[in-house]
Amino acid sequence: MRVLWILNMVLPSVAKELNIKTSASGGWLVDYSNKLSSDPEFELATMTYANVKEPIDKVVNNIRNFIFPGAGKRLLFNSKQCLKDCKKVLEEFRPDLIHIHGTEYAVGYSMLRVKENEPTLLTIQGVLSRISEEYYGGLKSSDIRSMSKIKDLLKLKTPFFAKKLFIKNAKRERYVLKNVKYVTGRTTWDKATMLSINSDLKYYRLNYNLREEFYSAEKWNYANIDKYTILAGASSYPLKGLHVLIDALRIIKNDYPNVLLRVVGGNAKDGKLVKPNSYEKFILKKISRYGLEENVEFIGRKSATEVSKELLKANVCVVTSAMEGASATVCEAMMVGTPCICAFRGGMTELLRDRESGFCYDFPEYPVLAERVKTLFEDRNLCEKFSKETIKDAEERHNREKNILVLKSIYKEVEEKESKNEKM
Repeated sequence: MRVLWILNMVLPSVAKELNIKTSASGGWLVDYSNKLSSDPEFELATMTYANVKEPIDKVVNNIRNFIFPGAGKRLLFNSKQCLKDCKKVLEEFRPDLIHIHGTEYAVGYSMLRVKENEPTLLTIQGVLSRISEEYYGGLKSSDIRSMSKIKDLLKLKTPFFAKKLFIKNAKRERYVLKNVKYVTGRTTWDKATMLSINSDLKYYRLNYNLREEFYSAEKWNYANIDKYTILAGASSYPLKGLHVLIDALRIIKNDYPNVLLRVVGGNAKDGKLVKPNSYEKFILKKISRYGLEENVEFIGRKSATEVSKELLKANVCVVTSAMEGASATVCEAMMVGTPCICAFRGGMTELLRDRESGFCYDFPEYPVLAERVKTLFEDRNLCEKFSKETIKDAEERHNREKNILVLKSIYKEVEEKESKNEKM
């Protein structure tokens, strides 16, 4: 079976081979691509955009890669060129099945506009219509206005404009969901939100595989942690809820003056943000106002190996997103065994079992979040119980061999269904 993946990034192994910069996200694609490309029943190709001068058509690790110039611009905005590129890939590769990964970008939309009878499967990564509704993360309108400085307004670099872009792209997402028959997701939230847009969709449950490093990583051990340390994932825009965690941190510090919050992601050096965006400037002012300068470190982008080491040292991992399908940060933390707390939003409600494998809390309730963190700081037995349970759940959810078999079976079922439809 010839399968074409529509991606928003160049696969890491391909990027390394071709000396191309690529995104740190999308780690779940790596394991699937490796396993599919090594199976003689499947021929895998990918299509995406990157910072390249000329179109690339190259086979790397048994995967054919169509990489076109344009990167962010081509991914974000509809264009005639994208339509032409999609036609070229279809003519060159002639796929038996097209698998679109994510609704966020123009390339999947363009492919649906130009394809003919090729069966198409969509994997949801985040439902933009819901993300756009929750984008401000509960911030007051006065807070949003405070981030709208003249310089940022002129560059269209404020949360207001970012939300506008999400709203615009959500319209394109609706077209995608209305024009595919088959979708995969990881949670009931994925299923419910997609079916609310197109009730005729055939939904398949497909759990992600994690990055290789998290299967081979050491497991969390209370004896080796840096006590009173909190690890948080990338939080460079309001939806991720870092402002809620900072509010909770002010309360936590009253009982634990040496508490330390380490924030992964973004541009940082020596524990400080570099060229912060308007939301990050808002966060820095909040940190200063609460006197938390010594309690927060921004540690920047980290490799999978580095993230696993950070998780091993953390007393607790916290994800405060106002809307999240299934946080990769929490999934990776659970595989390592780091005790976790997450907002009871979106698909997160199915990752952690509240009070059994971790803690959940209502998103805006930062006093409750603070209390949950302090409970884990105080109770070693509970930390160790959560660690044991999260590892058990994660190893089942992210079973590499089981998940790839599910993916292959979905491909074959879609192909068979479409073949029968053609004969009718």
